[in-house]
Amino acid sequence: MNPLTLQGIAHALWMKEYDASKIPLPILERIESEKNSERAYAERFLKRLDQLEANPLSFAPPRKDSYALLREHVKNTMKMSMSPREFYASCLFLGPESITGYDLVPSKADFKWPEIDLPQLRYQLGWHFFVGNFHDAEGKHYSVELMFWQYALLPPPLAAALGLSDIENQSLEMHLAICDPQSGEQYRSDTIVVAGTTGLIEVQAKPFKYKLGRNGIEGLSDNGDLFPARLQGRGYDLGKSPNVEFEVDITLDNHRGYFLQGDQGLSPSVDGLGTLYYSAPLLKLREGVESAITIAGKRVVLTGGSLWYDHQWTSGFMPQGGTQAPVLRAASNLGPTGPGGWDWFEMQFNTNVAEGIQEEVQMTLSALHSAGNSPFYWQTGATPPAKMGSTFHGKFIDVRGQASTITGRMTVTEWVNVTATPNPAVYPATDVWYPAGYYFKLDQELPAPLREFTLTPLTRTGQTGFFGHGPQYAEGGAVLHDLQGKEVGRGFAEATNWAHADDNIISLAGLPLNAQTRALLAPITVSPWLKFLSAVYCWLNSAKLAQLKKEIKGLVTDTPTTPH
Repeated sequence: MNPLTLQGIAHALWMKEYDASKIPLPILERIESEKNSERAYAERFLKRLDQLEANPLSFAPPRKDSYALLREHVKNTMKMSMSPREFYASCLFLGPESITGYDLVPSKADFKWPEIDLPQLRYQLGWHFFVGNFHDAEGKHYSVELMFWQYALLPPPLAAALGLSDIENQSLEMHLAICDPQSGEQYRSDTIVVAGTTGLIEVQAKPFKYKLGRNGIEGLSDNGDLFPARLQGRGYDLGKSPNVEFEVDITLDNHRGYFLQGDQGLSPSVDGLGTLYYSAPLLKLREGVESAITIAGKRVVLTGGSLWYDHQWTSGFMPQGGTQAPVLRAASNLGPTGPGGWDWFEMQFNTNVAEGIQEEVQMTLSALHSAGNSPFYWQTGATPPAKMGSTFHGKFIDVRGQASTITGRMTVTEWVNVTATPNPAVYPATDVWYPAGYYFKLDQELPAPLREFTLTPLTRTGQTGFFGHGPQYAEGGAVLHDLQGKEVGRGFAEATNWAHADDNIISLAGLPLNAQTRALLAPITVSPWLKFLSAVYCWLNSAKLAQLKKEIKGLVTDTPTTPH
């Protein structure tokens, strides 16, 4: 098997190196089965290409040459082999027709708990995301991130036709990190990536269970509720010398319930594309149960703090899918493509930080990347960028758990050049400038410390990590201050699409790095003829286009603003 496949299996089972003699026989038989073989994955990928070529979408630039190149690469490998992770990374080369066969985002969200907390395996992509800040009895501060990121490799009908269950069809990865500002270090696990055909992914409704090997998100009640929940994860930071093993074991109660993100849980969506999204903003340590983190053998018992939980799932996000209506696909050919990416934050404000705030309150903010700010993205070199301004939107959650929409302006005031990596052999350092300090000003008339404040990451490392298929992102704990410098809360900052990931994706797909393979990820130029046909079609169907635009839910556009 591919060494990265074996490494992912080993890390999922809490072994640094793969050792078949230490794996339970039923699991070993699944790992060594034909269904989990690299030949089987190669054959499935070729079937996927057949499906895509047989079902082109109108008004979508053709990808016939790209698919032919991928097909020839798979066929020319020795004995026709493809690892599950190579399959996963190769999905990013597919076109808008790749959405066909997955469950589509509905026009209205209808969430029913506790079932909705389970992974939604028939959509293309989804994630369970826990981030937050804790302290020990001495007041030492730590932040924690644990995320399960699930990708359905094939549309469910095709997977079933090839003999795969919904779980076997998944590629599941775990992201795990601990920030220790006392030492100035972030410990980030080498990303664990495992295929469902290994038997290492487990999903159960009652009691709630979602496991990747020995790592897990488990509900402690028998009725299927996620909360109270126990989170367990262990990883290896291979970017440190010597390597560092660390783990989390945290039990949580949900103190403020759930709220819906975006437009009643749609954030955004139109005509089958988009995301479904809700959050639990205040998870606290369960009393009577010891929660702890362990770093390089040193166990730290946690005594206070809180986590934030996001559950989000989507079809047509990675890669960008095509809408169902041809007129929307045609309209997409007439305008420029945005840069993609966002900066996201969750914030927990302290009790009594302002008059009228008697209990903890929360915020979540998102600033979408914009074409106007393109000079700030993907920057390398010795000189950091200037201050960057952007609008943001989000939610304010009051003491009753009620969420209201908030808007305002964000300014990136500081930058850090990122050279850290959780595994230099797989994810080379990018040497890119990432945000390292923020200023926020809300439009709404909230009490002063909630209306204007700063946020500073816990460490100067950049707090970056990598997805199993290649893209880099930043994710880490942070401290909130008022304009006088007083701490008023703690939170988390996330930044995506600040570094180009093409070479990482190509390498993880098992392809050679050359002009041909780099062209696979380049945006396809819309021909003048296709633009003309698209314009005519949009004119002929202008009423339908106008109606569909009215049906867009949860879409917030971003415009650059002057930094403050």
